[in-house]
Amino acid sequence: MRLKTLVSLLLLGASTLASAKEKIIFWHAMGGNFQPTLNKIVEEYNKSQDKIEVEALYQGSYQEALNKFKSVQGTDKAPALIQLNEISTEYMYNSGAITPMQEFVKKDNYDLTKLEDTLINYYTINGTLYSMPFNSSASILLYNKDAFKEVGLDPEKAPKSYKELAEAAKKLTKGTERYGFAMIMDAWFIEQLLANENTLYVNEENGRAGKSPTAVAYNGEKIKTIFNWLNDMYRDNTATSYGKEYQNTRAAFLSGKVSMYIDSSAGIQQLTELANFEIGSAYVPSENGEFTGVPIGGASLWITNSVSDEKQAAAWDFVKYAVSKESQALWASSTGYYSVNKEAYDLDLLKKDLEKTPQKLVAVNEIKDTQKTAATSGAIVGVFPELRKVMTDSMEKVYVGKEKIDKIIDKMVKESDRIVKRYNRLNSSK
Repeated sequence: MRLKTLVSLLLLGASTLASAKEKIIFWHAMGGNFQPTLNKIVEEYNKSQDKIEVEALYQGSYQEALNKFKSVQGTDKAPALIQLNEISTEYMYNSGAITPMQEFVKKDNYDLTKLEDTLINYYTINGTLYSMPFNSSASILLYNKDAFKEVGLDPEKAPKSYKELAEAAKKLTKGTERYGFAMIMDAWFIEQLLANENTLYVNEENGRAGKSPTAVAYNGEKIKTIFNWLNDMYRDNTATSYGKEYQNTRAAFLSGKVSMYIDSSAGIQQLTELANFEIGSAYVPSENGEFTGVPIGGASLWITNSVSDEKQAAAWDFVKYAVSKESQALWASSTGYYSVNKEAYDLDLLKKDLEKTPQKLVAVNEIKDTQKTAATSGAIVGVFPELRKVMTDSMEKVYVGKEKIDKIIDKMVKESDRIVKRYNRLNSSK
């Protein structure tokens, strides 16, 4: 009887200890090839200590994750931590549903200087860091070095200007068998090109002046130059598009049907593993061939205030682990995202990976070489997804070629301004 009582007490004690572990829910949008690495980071964190347990739950795309969060924010169904893309920033920091990362940084005296300045700058608004960068990417020009050699182009010298790229595309094109260039129908790439021209996307200093933007700000010569550049190549049949899905253009590139295209650096790992030719990577082009800089891509981690202080503290502890040099070295070496932690580049794991896949260095160097301006910091606007749809629709119209460029731009600007004004009107009392 005493033995049974002792066993029961031991079991009760073990149960109490187990229940003392703070469990937090982490919503993320890392599917496909990225999910195993993210799961590994979570698993390693859970093994590294015995006070907190993180459960990572895939929520679909960034937009799907945001929509789900909107439906549960402020309730006990909300996660403690959520990963959202960069264009969710304005909504999240105005939502009243999060605790700014700055509060945890200040309380813990956490050293932000170990993280990439450009990334911290993007997620800092009016001096407050709202979320922590985790998976960051940049737009880069990818090209087939073998195809370059074939037509007499220097494989170590990628085109820097729109004119140089158009001329290279003409040389690389072989009827419909091989196009010199392809454009993915994603507005993000136009945002990148505009920023590299130091052109604001929206007014109010790209939404970073403390006031909500009231209109788009790119209505000028730069957007016309970009659209005309693309239009001319489409009309010459030296460029094409495979639509909005990144994988379609990547498949065309890998099969040799396309020699150059602009992609997110997040795709480099998979591309280099699958290509049967040498891939070159370079900075995105500009009108004059000079590089000003590009805004970041990817996503960050947000701590919600729908959970207890204890769970928020637990979420912060995991965030620190996720952006540690060890975690970021693993993340960057296993994906095409670059490390958000500068110290990760001193670790052998990442050093060896960059020696093996030097194409990744372009994205890293782009961010380091980016000049800090309102344009390159990226836009903050509450209706970014809607604005991107309008821009993407306009990119498709340029490809189809039935409307004049001036008319496409005029319609795009008017529709975008209407969306921004409507958003401001509906949120004016908040």
